[in-house]
Amino acid sequence: MKQFSRLLFAGALSLSLTATAADQGPNLGNNNITSADKIALTLISKLPNSGVKSGLQRYYSILSLKSYTDDAEVAVSNTGLALFFEQHFNQNKCFSENAYRFYRDLRMNTRQQQAAFTDNSRHRRPSLGDVAGKNRPDLKPGWLYEKALKYSNGNPNAAISLIGMCGHDDKNQGHFANQDVEIQLQNSGIRSDELYTTTEDNETQTVCPSQYADFYVAGGLSKTSDIADDLKKKILSIQYPGKKAVQIAAKNYHVMGAAFMTCQMIEAGLNPLLAIQVESMAANLYRGIRLCQSIEIPGNLFWDLQRHREVAFRPFGKTFEEIVLEKAMDRARNKKCSIKDTRTDALCRLLKVVGAPADISRPQMEKRTQDLLTSYMDEMIASGLYASWHISGEVAGISLPCSQAQLWGPHPFLQWLISNTEVHVNICGNGLTMDACRKAVKKIRSWEVDFDWTVSQHLAGARFAAKVCKQYPEGRSSFEAFCNK
Repeated sequence: MKQFSRLLFAGALSLSLTATAADQGPNLGNNNITSADKIALTLISKLPNSGVKSGLQRYYSILSLKSYTDDAEVAVSNTGLALFFEQHFNQNKCFSENAYRFYRDLRMNTRQQQAAFTDNSRHRRPSLGDVAGKNRPDLKPGWLYEKALKYSNGNPNAAISLIGMCGHDDKNQGHFANQDVEIQLQNSGIRSDELYTTTEDNETQTVCPSQYADFYVAGGLSKTSDIADDLKKKILSIQYPGKKAVQIAAKNYHVMGAAFMTCQMIEAGLNPLLAIQVESMAANLYRGIRLCQSIEIPGNLFWDLQRHREVAFRPFGKTFEEIVLEKAMDRARNKKCSIKDTRTDALCRLLKVVGAPADISRPQMEKRTQDLLTSYMDEMIASGLYASWHISGEVAGISLPCSQAQLWGPHPFLQWLISNTEVHVNICGNGLTMDACRKAVKKIRSWEVDFDWTVSQHLAGARFAAKVCKQYPEGRSSFEAFCNK
């Protein structure tokens, strides 16, 4: 255990070295999945044979980072988990039969949507305000876990696997079909249409519940398997001011997916407390990759513009926003940007990124271009500042995800002060106006809340798994429990 801790510390230290100086701007990459896989496998390979090593090997074999083509796929699906469950569904008839029966039970006995399609008073998906035992007294806390136990012969690990099959995401869970088991169930009187849900596009069918179903209501695992009310209030105030909790999707699949992954680590021999820590780090990695995807292009563009000769040596009194808008519009009016210029000139690249028309000679096209540039400016400034204030960057060919950890920039209290009051202290620098600074800080705080939200959900699921999951003998799996009678 001590050796593993030292390895983690060494790994964390090496990661911190990739942070780049704020005055030079970040070098955001898009190879975080590949880099994370390389780092993790290197650390694990150095561990002695133990429950720690077995647990981490189980975790990474299921996660299967090599199955992702690039970072963008992280936003679309949990590819490794989907492949893992597809394999078990195809090869383990006992598992697939109980999965069919479990999800059929849910389909026939719980709500499949939270509101009518015409109801705008709340979110159609389970929301931050939907909690078993609270606003949903018809669903007692832990109801989903208790139901899963009935279809897993009372085995906690197997029950969480049943839930994890569809619970690791609310859309792209995988493609599940076992024809032999389906025929067997039909012979016992269960119709084929009872085993599948038609997806929204009406083109495919799935075993899994829709994203609107009770399956995703918080508290399904236990009373404590949800984020704190204070965090929900923080999410609403910072990200959705003026909105109610029932109007915001809860994304509770993070809780269920974390419970499954943590349970598998414990089953393979990892200490439950350490399994919780690993899952928490994974949540930070996931959120960091997602954030880097969204800020990579605007963040790099912000710093390229800061270094641009016409922007850096602007007339005294001209702000960054003013000079960028002026020079970009000048290029657009005079058609100065060739294909080559979009690669070498940051102002031309900005016009391309925002989708500016090639010809703005007509007044409406000129106004449209100006509106596009003005609108994009907020995202670009916030992205550049976030990347320069927080850990991010690339070193020795290793690209790291964005991080919530702040090394440079203004103190978090100053950020709170600027975003929540009318205090006029420009903490952003870089030639930005007070208004631009305030907007950027508010956006940055919303990204930081995303970290809190995701990590707290993973912790809730991991802690539940740590309470109920058991270690198995080496070489054994809880998936075998589905065949035990």
